Amino acid sequence: MDDGSKSRSSVYFNTQQFNLNDQKTLMKLLNEFGLETSLNKDKKYYRIRIRTSSLNLFKELVAPYMLRSMIYKLPL
Repeated sequence: MDDGSKSRSSVYFNTQQFNLNDQKTLMKLLNEFGLETSLNKDKKYYRIRIRTSSLNLFKELVAPYMLRSMIYKLPL
């Protein structure tokens, strides 16, 4: 539950150590849940970003499975 981060308008998965093909595979799977994603360059590596338009759906999907102590990691 801890390998990601949030900004004011996005959620990031810290997938920088995965190769691009694996990240694209994960993005396709997330898309099957209706989540719009993109790759975001973080220094010289890429990470997966949940687009702002999908934040509400992302929260709906993951909040029931999160520990209460981790809910603060979701965007408002």
